[in-house]
Amino acid sequence: MRWLNIKQLKQKKFVVIISVTILIITVLSSLNLYITYSNTKKTIELTIASQATSTAHAVLNNFNTSIYEEYLQNQDSIINRLNLEKELQKAKSQTDALYVYILKKDNQNQPFLVADGFPGLDLTTLDDCCKIYKIPNKEFTEKTPFTSRVNDRDNETYIMSGVPINGSKGQVIGSLVVEIGAAKVRGITDEVLHNSWTFFLFSSCFVLFAFSIFIAFQFWYRKEVTSQVGEAEETYQGEFQSMLQTMRSIRHDFINHIQVIQGLLKIGREDRAFEYVNSLSKEVETMELPIKIKHPALYILLQTKWARAQNDKVDMHLLIDDHQFSKIKSIDLIKIFSNLIDNAFDATFSLPELDRFISVEATVTPTAYIFKVENIGPTISEDQITKIFQVGFSTKTERNGIPRGDGLSIVKQVVNKYSGQISVQSQKNTTCFIVQIPVKS
Repeated sequence: MRWLNIKQLKQKKFVVIISVTILIITVLSSLNLYITYSNTKKTIELTIASQATSTAHAVLNNFNTSIYEEYLQNQDSIINRLNLEKELQKAKSQTDALYVYILKKDNQNQPFLVADGFPGLDLTTLDDCCKIYKIPNKEFTEKTPFTSRVNDRDNETYIMSGVPINGSKGQVIGSLVVEIGAAKVRGITDEVLHNSWTFFLFSSCFVLFAFSIFIAFQFWYRKEVTSQVGEAEETYQGEFQSMLQTMRSIRHDFINHIQVIQGLLKIGREDRAFEYVNSLSKEVETMELPIKIKHPALYILLQTKWARAQNDKVDMHLLIDDHQFSKIKSIDLIKIFSNLIDNAFDATFSLPELDRFISVEATVTPTAYIFKVENIGPTISEDQITKIFQVGFSTKTERNGIPRGDGLSIVKQVVNKYSGQISVQSQKNTTCFIVQIPVKS
């Protein structure tokens, strides 16, 4: 029942994760689509504004400035006004602009309409001319070109571009303004956006794809981390069990030694007790690893194996180069040596104590790490050597009903991970495993 509850909780958690993921993807895709749409629309308007400025310059080049100057000198003259209106109408007819007119700043530094391109003598107001209800005072500059984007009451967009008009004496006498109407702005915008829908779709799909890859990578990464942690935990738990077994054996022997010393002291044989303590001191010294090893994890592993060898009366020889072995991960180095040494212990335990022997080597060449574990014990046949690295295969019997045979397959996986090689030599009751891990200098 408890297992079912845990399973249901996991299923609910999975559904929640998937739902939240879909929601995030939808929000991100919509946000990306909106931002892309807004940026595209803004780019279109800037392009139209740039074209309007070019149009204003072209109109000014064909504009008869002297007619405008005559009007400024005598603004009460109907003839001068009509001539200026005709000139503006002519300029408008040469472009596809909605309006062409002249703005100028008054005494209060505010823009006012000097002349428009409409027929008739009545001067149209700015509101009537442009349907603009907010004059761009800050953007309007009489002496330099300007561009303004203005929305009317219906939220329709108008683009205004003006260029300064220079008089015969070089002074600025007003600004010639070309206005692109809302219909044209909307038409160009709609056409470009309509032609860009495939880009918007691709952009949204790309966001969806990128986020999906990110989620997939997260799941993969968590799975890999869990797998690595599980393998590391399994490896170190095995070493802890081995250390615990060694400590129990040492504790058992320690109790026996204390009882012997206590007995000798009770019968007054202090001299024999002193000799016994001296022999114990020498035995304790042999429990210490006889060589220095730079790699911390390898040092701890070999210290544990050395203590086990001394306790189980195994003659153990170590040859470890003074090197950090930094080209291989610590967990992988431990997997190789712990499994090979444990196999060597299992093989040598079948022999009398005087015949038990294990040799461990870790040497470095310019191109490879070479690890060797050799032991005296039963010979491995050629047929067994071909199967020895298969998962579940073992030359050993089951222990407490538990199959044995994953150690060498784990070593093989680690060796393959580094594109290395592993070989076995077994003859005349001596077996040697040799691992080569290629390294770059």
